Amino acid sequence: MKIFTPKLLTSIAAASLALGSATTALSQVSDSEISMITLTFMQNIDIAFVDPVTIADPTPGFPAAGEDTFCVAGTGFSTFSITFSNPDPTDPGFVLQPAVAGTPPIFYEVFFKNDLSPGLGMPVAPDSPIPGNLVQTSVCAAPADDNAKFDIEIPFFEWDGRQSEGPFTGMLELTVVSE
Repeated sequence: MKIFTPKLLTSIAAASLALGSATTALSQVSDSEISMITLTFMQNIDIAFVDPVTIADPTPGFPAAGEDTFCVAGTGFSTFSITFSNPDPTDPGFVLQPAVAGTPPIFYEVFFKNDLSPGLGMPVAPDSPIPGNLVQTSVCAAPADDNAKFDIEIPFFEWDGRQSEGPFTGMLELTVVSE
């Protein structure tokens, strides 16, 4: 008595192979996530190489004048505003205090230009932002990177006859803000 015939053995073997393959395919699982890749730039603004301005022995009959070049750099924005102010809250204007006590200060004017071309820039009012200046560089690495300037002008009538009260000194604060 034969329990299994060759035909039956072949059928059983084929069925078990097929069943084994199906079991492997059915046991596979998967999952996925999506990653958003973003390149961002932190807003950064820098003002550098602002130097003292010394105006010595101006020519009689003419305004006393001086200038300084400096660098403004930034990333993450294209324009900035700049504000010129007197850091002394008791003297909100552009003033130079005399060395001789009890004598009046000398008032001066400030002009700003967002480049280094010759001539005076636009007149500046104390504590009034000048908006819309284009950022020209991303870093101020050295004084050779200067890309803006301010001019100081003291009208002749302000300083004429005041030489004995000098020297006159004051502070000018420059603040830049990204736009």
